[in-house]
Amino acid sequence: MTAPDGERVRLVGVAGVRERDLQHGRLLRVLADLAEAEPDPRRREFLKSFPFSSGLVEEP
Repeated sequence: MTAPDGERVRLVGVAGVRERDLQHGRLLRVLADLAEAEPDPRRREFLKSFPFSSGLVEEP
């Protein structure tokens, strides 16, 4: 028996939200890794502040 169309859409929507959250976390980790490896202090500070200034995360 197959799921009704509405149920399929809901399941796809949930999977899409989970994937978006995973990608968001990956992007934040990559930015943190780049900041850690960056020798230039100005660039390092830019990379550290980017998630906040771009709205990816809220200020603590």
